[in-house]
Amino acid sequence: MIVAIHQPNFLPWIGFFNKIKNSDLFVFLDDVQFERGKTFTSRTRILINGQENWLTVPVVNKSELIAIKDIKVDKSFIWKHKHLRTLELNYKKHPYFNEVFKILEDIYKNETVFLIDYNISFILRICDYLDIRKKIINSSDIEGVTDKNSWEKLLYILIKTEAKIYLSGSGEGSKRYVNESDLRKNDISLLWQDYNMQTYIQKNSRDFVSHLSIIDLLFNYGKNATRFI
Repeated sequence: MIVAIHQPNFLPWIGFFNKIKNSDLFVFLDDVQFERGKTFTSRTRILINGQENWLTVPVVNKSELIAIKDIKVDKSFIWKHKHLRTLELNYKKHPYFNEVFKILEDIYKNETVFLIDYNISFILRICDYLDIRKKIINSSDIEGVTDKNSWEKLLYILIKTEAKIYLSGSGEGSKRYVNESDLRKNDISLLWQDYNMQTYIQKNSRDFVSHLSIIDLLFNYGKNATRFI
């Protein structure tokens, strides 16, 4: 069984869904510390007037030591209306705006207080839209998972889920902490994610802008987006 593990990001980029697509089991790493500042857990990139811009969810900032699953949305901001208005103004002339916007709007209407509920709902709904059918669980639901260091925690998850292959991101961060010797001792093979970002036509940009939220691709291609994932 191929197992992939990743934090539940907010409206993540295409490569995130490529990792889900190529796994048998995908684990949301929801019980690790929320990283404040430059994080994709509470923000994503979209195109505004042909330029890359951030779409950010305001969160309550009470503690530096809080798990992703416990992060609350700051309801003092009218952020949901702002997000939807921004998407409408910048993508309403795109070929698949109506059907994709409806999916997003339905989730934005949720009244949950936790960021993770929005993030996971967006990811699961997009997977459903693109017919990506995989088993997906949260790390916090795995018995015995504790506050181990980052690699020990991932290894424990892989062992508990009976992984035969670990599908890992291939960025420098992943390559620094993955311990191939530990994997071999537990009869787990390592597979680096080999995803090459393809260019696609972006209606509101003359030059291709990469690594945006998958919703940019969806507004342009709808369900045909699967060929880029």
